[in-house]
Amino acid sequence: MKQNIYSYAINMLLACILSVTTACAQKTGQVPKEIPEFTFYTVDKDAPFTRNNLASNGKNIAILFFDPGCSHCQQEVLALGKNYSNIKNVNLYLVAMQEKNLINAFMSMYGGQLRDKNNVTLLHDKNYEFIGKFKPTQYPATFVYGSDKRLKKYWDGEKNIAEIIKALNL
Repeated sequence: MKQNIYSYAINMLLACILSVTTACAQKTGQVPKEIPEFTFYTVDKDAPFTRNNLASNGKNIAILFFDPGCSHCQQEVLALGKNYSNIKNVNLYLVAMQEKNLINAFMSMYGGQLRDKNNVTLLHDKNYEFIGKFKPTQYPATFVYGSDKRLKKYWDGEKNIAEIIKALNL
């Protein structure tokens, strides 16, 4: 019971942070035109993961910022898994700032078809820096960068899977 209250309080705090940051982002700027410096952590090993760890294989880099409790995020990740053959040539990074047990439960339920794929990396933003650096306005937020780490496409919120696949493969 105590842990549920704690988890709820943390998620409410994060929702408030996203709301405030969203308002600021809308007033102060746009999403970065180049992938900013960051330090996230791999969910499986809790190892630091920075901009320098991004794949440098000449393929697009897609960063999907999600919340495990977001129904649009759930549907998007489920659809990406079902259409994996169409995105296997994209370096996909799934980033969330909620607790690792929530991220893992989300992946078990919705991202099972993406697990253990060489081009898919699950990351934890435990220092809460994603919002300030990437400036998303809502969940899910998807950033598509070229191999040069320059922005090709950005959207947030719900999007049709066919449009998503097309954008990831620009």
